[in-house]
Amino acid sequence: MRDYGVCLWSFGDIPIEKKCQLANEIGVTGVEVDGDLTQNPVELARLLKQHQLKILSVTPNNVDIASSDEKIRQQAENYFLELLDWAFELGVPKICLHGEVGKIRGCGDRARDWEQLVKSTKAVTEKAEKMGIVVVFEVLNRYENHQIVTGEEALRLIRDVDSHSLFVLLDAYHMNIEETNPVATLEKVGNQLGMYHVADSNRQAVGNGHADIKAQIRALHKVDYTGPIIMEMVAEGPDPFTAEKGGNYLEVLTNYYRDSLKQIKIGDEK
Repeated sequence: MRDYGVCLWSFGDIPIEKKCQLANEIGVTGVEVDGDLTQNPVELARLLKQHQLKILSVTPNNVDIASSDEKIRQQAENYFLELLDWAFELGVPKICLHGEVGKIRGCGDRARDWEQLVKSTKAVTEKAEKMGIVVVFEVLNRYENHQIVTGEEALRLIRDVDSHSLFVLLDAYHMNIEETNPVATLEKVGNQLGMYHVADSNRQAVGNGHADIKAQIRALHKVDYTGPIIMEMVAEGPDPFTAEKGGNYLEVLTNYYRDSLKQIKIGDEK
């Protein structure tokens, strides 16, 4: 039976207890938690178990794993190495890895940028292999990071890193921007797909944009993807933690998630 989840970061700066309550109201079976190392992983695991929520993955802090500044790159790498220990205590099977969100230009030397990215990713996956944790590299878009913005680029990274613990995270929202054909991308990534995030083309509820989410879910079946479908949406408007047209952003977002979950489950039926 497939798990369905939400990314807890999308609820904003509210207590974790309230986020769990909202997840329960939406009806998901699990969550992607924030990789905040100041949280006690044992206590967090206890809280999620209390709310009968599985821990599906971890959203990392925003660090620069491909920086040309060796000190900054090493700090980012160390964060992920510590995150693996934290995730192990938490009992989570997967963590997400991606470049720094907001870094839309490299150092000017593409070979150097790629070398740094591969170097950091190798260090993380080598430790992950020993711990039995899967690392999913999230494909973003050009407005969030300058590297790994297509499924093809992610597959190249997997080849260069050469680790059996490294897989691809494809996101319907990001694919809407970068991929000519998201369905074909899902099929090409195939058994290297380790996680799927979903939101419509405007990062709102399924049906609020123009992405063909039903076709993407059919592609998940075609490639025998049995992992979770994790919703990652935001309320409309320039600030996702307010609400356009009045109302409470949490209410808007919760309705997005609740309505989308119903549609996703229907589309996910074989």
